[in-house]
Parts: sequence; C-alpha cells; structure tokens
Amino acid sequence: MVFERDGGGQEYQFEATADELAKRTKTLPPLCNPPVLEGIDDLTSLSHLNEPAVLHNLQVRYAMHNIYTYSGIVLVALNPFAHVPLYSQDTLEAYAGRMRGELEPHLFAISEDAFQGMVRDKRNQTIIVSGESGAGKTMSAKHIMRYFASAHEGSNSTKSGNDPDGCTGGGGNPNPQAAKSSSAAASAVGGIISRVEEMILATNPVLESFGNAKTTRNDNSSRFGKFLEIRFSERHTIEAAFIRTYLLERSRLVYQPASERNYHVFYQLLQAAGAGDLGEAGARRLGLAHEEDGSALTWRDFAFTAQCGAIPGVDDAVEFRTTGEALATIGVGRAQQAQIHAVLAALLHVGNIAIGGASERIGAAVDAPGGEAALARAAALLQIDAALFRKWLTKRQIVTRSEKIVSNMTRAQALVVRDSVAKFVYAHLFDWIVRTINGSLLGRAAAISSSDETAAERNAAAAASFIGVLDIYGFEHFEHNSFEQFCINYANEKLQQNFNRHVFKLEQEEYHREQLKDWTFVDFQDNQPCIDLIEGKPLGILSLLDEESRLQQGSDATFAEKLIKQFGSSSAGSAGFFGRPRFGADRFTVRHYAHSV
Repeated sequence: MVFERDGGGQEYQFEATADELAKRTKTLPPLCNPPVLEGIDDLTSLSHLNEPAVLHNLQVRYAMHNIYTYSGIVLVALNPFAHVPLYSQDTLEAYAGRMRGELEPHLFAISEDAFQGMVRDKRNQTIIVSGESGAGKTMSAKHIMRYFASAHEGSNSTKSGNDPDGCTGGGGNPNPQAAKSSSAAASAVGGIISRVEEMILATNPVLESFGNAKTTRNDNSSRFGKFLEIRFSERHTIEAAFIRTYLLERSRLVYQPASERNYHVFYQLLQAAGAGDLGEAGARRLGLAHEEDGSALTWRDFAFTAQCGAIPGVDDAVEFRTTGEALATIGVGRAQQAQIHAVLAALLHVGNIAIGGASERIGAAVDAPGGEAALARAAALLQIDAALFRKWLTKRQIVTRSEKIVSNMTRAQALVVRDSVAKFVYAHLFDWIVRTINGSLLGRAAAISSSDETAAERNAAAAASFIGVLDIYGFEHFEHNSFEQFCINYANEKLQQNFNRHVFKLEQEEYHREQLKDWTFVDFQDNQPCIDLIEGKPLGILSLLDEESRLQQGSDATFAEKLIKQFGSSSAGSAGFFGRPRFGADRFTVRHYAHSV
C-alpha cells in the first residue's frame, strides 16, 4: 500500500501480510476522513477519530483563521500569539442568548452555555481553563469573566450610574479619578455595568501585576492558580464574587532563570519611580533613587530583578497606573497603596542585603557598607528593629528546658533565612490583596470574615447559584524543575483525569447503557497510576517527602534514594511512572501524561 503524506507529494509505503495484520504485529495506518468533513467544527463528528485526523482537522481550521474547535463539551483553542478580532462587543452580544452550535465555536459560546445551564437546570457550573504554559489560559479566563460581566447586563436592576455614592454593595471607591477610569473601561465593554461586575473586571490587572511574570514561554504567565466564583441572584444577575488562589510561586521572588522576570509589580514600581509617578520625595523615601542626584534606580540595581528587564511592547509605568486605578476600584485607597509600595521596595532592598562569612566557625555576617545600607533601608520600610533583624538573619536560637542557646549560622544558611523572610512577606502581601478583593466583591459586611473559608462557604450558600472559572498553571517542564513544578504538574494530572472522566469514561458508559450498535470502545491512557505514585499513602512521593522533611538530617539526596528504593526496581503499576536519571543522585523523574519531568 502506498500513501501520499500531507498532500505534499511525499510517498509513504506500508507492507504487511494478512497473517501479520491478524496477529496485530503490524497495524494499518489510521484511516483518514472524507473531504466533506475537513475543517468540521466538532471533532466528535469525524468518521474516524484518531490523533492524525484530529491534528489535521485542527490544522485545516487554523489555516481558515478558526482558532476554536469543539470536542464534545470541550473547546480546543489554538493560541495564534497575535491579536485577533474575535472579542469585540458586537461579537459578545451576538453569542448572548444563543445555543451552542448556532454560531462558530468560541469562548463566548462556552460561557453562554454555562449561563444557560445554570438558568435552565438550576445547577452550579464551572469552566475549567487548562493547557500548557503559554497556551493562552489567562487571556481566555479574562474574556470569559468579561462575558459574564457584560453579556446580560441589560437585565441588571442596580447600575453604577444610579448609585449616588458610587459604592453598590459596599464596594466603595476612594479615588474619583480611578472611578472615572473604571467607568470608561465599563463603557468599552458595552455600556454601564453594575458595581460588582466592574470590580470583577478590576481584579484582572491587580492579580496579574502581583501574580504574573515573564517566563521563557510566556510574557504574562500566571504564577498562581485562581478559582473565581461569580455568584448570581435569583433573577440571574451578578450579585457577588469570591476568589480562591492556589500555589503562589514564592521561589520566583528570590530566583528567576535567565531571561525571566520577577513579578510584574516590581518592574512597574521601578518604572514609575523613573517616570516621576512617585515624585522625587516618594522615590527617595522608598530608596528607589540615588542619594547623590536623585536619579531613579533601575531593575539592574536589585538582585531580585537583575535577570531580565523590560518586555517588548509593554510600558511598565503605564501598567503601574492601571494597577493603581484597579486597586482603587476594589477599595484600596492611596494611603494603603503607598504602604504596599513600601513593602515592595523593602523586599527589593532585602534582596540586596549582602551576607558574607569567612568560615563556619566565625559564622555569617552582613557585609558592609552595601549590605548594611540595604538592611537599614528594608528595616525602616518594614518598620522593624534593624538590630534585631541583623541578628536573626545570621544567628539561630535553640530553646531547651533550662536555657536558650544562640549559635552562628553559615553564610549559606543565612542566605536561606534572608530569602525565606522575603518569600514569607510577599506571600502574606498577596494573601492580603486577595482578602481585600474578596471583601469588596462580597460587600463590606463580609470583608471582615472573607479570609475564613467557612464564612466564604456560608456566603456561597446564600447565593442562588454560581458559575466558577478555574484558571490554573499549565503543565511545566524546565531545565531545573523544583517543588513548585512538581505541584503544578500534579494539579494538571488531576485536571487531565477529570478530562478523561468526562470525555471518555462517562460518555462511553452512557453509550453502553443505551446499547448503541456499531460502537467501538475508544481506548485512552488512564493516568490514575501516576496520581497514585504522587499521592498514594503511606508510600507515595508526597508521603515520603513529608516523612523526610521531619528528619533533622533529611536532604534531597536521601529523599531521592528512598524514592528509588521504593519505585526504581519495578515497572509495574505506579512504579512504571517513576524514572531514575542517569546522572544526579538527588534527582528523580515522573512520567506525566504530557512529558517526563
């Protein structure tokens, strides 16, 4: 049998005997679909559903400038890495009230389907946005949120234009200029929207500034997971929202690979100082200007930002103003914003605290003069005692029944303490911002208790229904993969399992119950053994890691040795998803559904 490959004239020859085909020692190439099905908008409608057929259909649709394709209840999106005219207000309104399938596949169609499912079936809905890093998840989630905020706003009874105080639901806006800017943004997405909807849209620039960063694959990569509950009243209008965040990548604050950036907000702050947005006195107060001539410091002057600078086409000073306006919209006034700037500047100075140590016996010490100046500036901005900060950066205390023993730390240990302080402070700042956002989205009465998950659940129960939007990390595989990548890929394994369950298991179980004829079971790779490898008890990777972390002499090498002893000698079951690298005694490999890491 001779085939032509991809219509390019290249021939592919296949030879096999009838006996080889019967014994399945050789298999025929996958069958192609008839030309009438080329470019079809739902992959489940293909006569022959196989990997080459799926990829070919996606390629054909992409060549026709159709980046969206259905696969049953799933929407497959191909990132064009370019601006496309698919998200205008006219397009948004065209999908409002339409059944899925009436128009071309689109994010708005999935959003409308979720909304109609909530209204029709009176059941809560969730849209899961998943994919590898750089696939466009963050932008997709933003368009989905925008759809819910403006597609059905015509039925809303309470509008920000009718609110004399400008604070429907207790949201509040202490910055009139920011309110004016937010109103302009509201008009851009289709007229006046409610105050809660306005605040939902304002969460995007805030969370992107504090939780997104440039990576090698994505200029605006989310370095945390987010689940947004948009809560609807009995009349199906948005009345509140609540955000849960997961797995903030704390290590990015103190370390970034080459050509990657720290969180956007640090570069925005530095650019704002250079552009004069903070004023000369404000820049000097934060230690972001040279003492001699008052010129602004840049990203190159700080250890935590020195890996990479500006992103082409992005003005960080403009983004700083956008972030400030969005913070004002969610109820963070200028005084609190100034405090946030002080904490961010303090963290930059913490990274510049140079620590030396000639020997383990002498112990670590803050290097002068540069390290001392950075320490004094950081302590002043954090409003803590500089002497105590210096002491506990380089020393540790052991408390016994009868005494307290203070001993020196090595330079390596002191650097870990310095970086841990910075990560701890930033994580708490991020959590505070999320709590503040939730306080505004839920209303002032709920602001006090919005950090309490139980209180949040009680608030959710009070809502008639909600639609959730999950935007979480994509699958990651870098040259150096840390605990963060392990957790991210574990989360994606669970999402893949959910996908398998809905697309393959449940659908085919329904076909079996209906006793469909001429149905061939579609085989798929079940990733449950990989999940068992990670979360199995008492001998999964996480259980062994928990055990190793409790040991005083625990280390990466001894942890990897335990894993190899437990899983390295077998290829059956979960152990088949574990690998041992040829080099490196302190490393191991997990064979994920997408890639071995």
